[in-house]
Amino acid sequence: MKQQILFATLALVCVVSLGQAAKSEIQHVMIEPATEDTPRSDTAAIAPLADGRLMVVYNKFHKTKEAGRDHGLCTIWSKLSGDNGRTWDTPRMLVDSAKGDMNVQAPAIMRTRAGELYLIALRAHNGGSSSTMCVFVSKDEGKTFNELPPIWKRSKGQLLQGGTSCIMELSDGRFLLPFHGGSGNQWSQKNSAGCYYSDDKGQSWKRSSLIDLPKRGAMEASVVELNDGSLMMTLRTQLGGPHIARSKDRGSTWSKAIFSGLEGGESGTCLRRLPGSDRVVLFWNNSKFQPGHHHFGERTPLSAAVTDDNGKTWRKLGNIADNPKAEYTNLDCFFTKNGDAVLTYLYAEPAWNRKAIDLKAALIPKSWFK
Repeated sequence: MKQQILFATLALVCVVSLGQAAKSEIQHVMIEPATEDTPRSDTAAIAPLADGRLMVVYNKFHKTKEAGRDHGLCTIWSKLSGDNGRTWDTPRMLVDSAKGDMNVQAPAIMRTRAGELYLIALRAHNGGSSSTMCVFVSKDEGKTFNELPPIWKRSKGQLLQGGTSCIMELSDGRFLLPFHGGSGNQWSQKNSAGCYYSDDKGQSWKRSSLIDLPKRGAMEASVVELNDGSLMMTLRTQLGGPHIARSKDRGSTWSKAIFSGLEGGESGTCLRRLPGSDRVVLFWNNSKFQPGHHHFGERTPLSAAVTDDNGKTWRKLGNIADNPKAEYTNLDCFFTKNGDAVLTYLYAEPAWNRKAIDLKAALIPKSWFK
C-alpha cells in the first residue's frame, strides 16, 4: 500500500514538474508598456524584413477622457526587433488620425512573396457607425509607405476587424482580409463576418458571402489556408466558444459556422498553420462559458489547441498564460525562421480595466507545439 502511495506521489510530482517545465519554456516580453500619456497599446501584427529583423505594428491609445477605451483616440505605431522579438527598439508613428476620425486602429502587416510590405489600418469615424479601411504598401523595407485605394470607404454601419486584424496572401497570390460588421453602431449592431479579397495586389477588392450567428453575431475572424487549399475560419461568438466556417473557393463564399468544441467566452482567436506541417494551432481563451457575464466569460487563461485533421477534432496543448486576475486578448502570431512563435497579446491586470494596458508577446519554442 505504501509503495502504491509512493508511486502515485512520484507520478503526481512528475506531472506537476513536467507542467512547470513546459510553462517555463515560454518567455513573456514587453513590447509597449502602458504609461500615463499612452495608457493602452495592443492589436499588433509582425512581418519579417529582408535583413532578418522583425517589424511589429500596433495601435497606441493617447491620454484623453476616454483613456484606453475602444472609442478613445489611438494611432498606428511600429517597432523593430533584431533578436526574434526578445527586445524592441524606439517606437515610430506610421499612421496618424485625421479630421473626422474617432481613431485609427487595428493595424496589420504582411510581407508578400514578392518582398513588399502591405499595411492596413482602420479609420473609425466619429460616432462609431462608419469606417474606412486604408491600405499602404512599402517597397523599401518599411522605411516609407504609399497609400493605395481603400478596401472600403465610409461604410454605412461600422465595418471593422477588431482585435484580430489581419491581411494575408494565399498560395495562389490572392490577398485576403477578414472583417465583420453590421448596419448600426459598433457597440450595438448585430455582426456578420466575411472577407474582402483582391486578385490584383490590392488595387481593387471584392466582398465574400457573409456568415451569420445568433446574439451579437459572428465577429473577429481569423483565417488559415489548409493543406488541401481550402480555408478555415474561427470566429468570436457569444455562443460558448469559437465557431468554425470553411471556404472551398479561396474565400469567395463561406459555409455556415459550427461550434469548434472548444469552450470559451466572447473573445478573439488566432488561427495559424504550424510551419513545415499540415497541423493547425488555435490560440484562444479557454475560460468557462458564463452566459450572465458581460462578455460571456473571462479572458484568461490564454491557451492553445492543435488539430491534425483540419479542425474536425482538437487537442489542447496547454496554457500560455493563466493569471486568474488578468486579461489576455487581441492575439496575433508570427513564426520565426526556426519555427518558434511570437504571440502578441493585450495584457490588462486587473482584467477589463482600460486605464493601463500593456502590449506583450509570448515567445514560444517550436518544441512546445508537439
